[in-house]
Amino acid sequence: MFFTCPVVMSVLVTNPRSNCVHPNHHSRNNRDSPRGRKRGRSPAVVTRQKGFTLLELMVVIVIVAVLAGFVTVNLDLRNTPKTIRDEATRLGMLMQIASEQATYSKAQLGIRFHPEDYEFYFLAPDESGNQVWQILEDQRLRFKESPEELEFQVDLSGVPIVLDTLEEELAAQVENEELKPHVMFLSNGEIMPDFSITLSDTDARFRHQIFTGVDLPVVVEQIE
Repeated sequence: MFFTCPVVMSVLVTNPRSNCVHPNHHSRNNRDSPRGRKRGRSPAVVTRQKGFTLLELMVVIVIVAVLAGFVTVNLDLRNTPKTIRDEATRLGMLMQIASEQATYSKAQLGIRFHPEDYEFYFLAPDESGNQVWQILEDQRLRFKESPEELEFQVDLSGVPIVLDTLEEELAAQVENEELKPHVMFLSNGEIMPDFSITLSDTDARFRHQIFTGVDLPVVVEQIE
């Protein structure tokens, strides 16, 4: 027994394959092994977020601006014919309403046109008792501002009429000379004279015509 232990101790120290290992060897292996690392605290992970550069932001802004420009152009091209059609339809309806109102109220009404707008008139006595045409202040029978610039052309009994703005007509108006409507809506239901009104945009790409009808007093049609 006395001579056996040193030999055994020598084997234990010098033989790496021996099952007798240092007491701390097992704990070090556990810490170094994958399983041992899983049991310990995970190391902190530091992530870096990459932001946009100034050049990338400028490129995005330019692309959005170009796309917005295309959308605006497309909307304008799509809405212009609809606007002209709606304005022509509204004018035809207002003229029809004026004719009916003249009949029901036993009054004389009319409408006068200008290059870009119009106004309705009614025949009433002035301060002297004379019947004169006066501008009708009515919330229904009036011109309404349009998102598109409009142009009017008027033919009366086949004759083209030169149109001026209301301001120009009032400035050139001679004393005791009244402005009269181009088209009159009489109390007996008649509309006179025969008229043809062309409503278009400033480039005349989209046009509608409002004219005297046979079966209907006012007709609205698109001009191809």
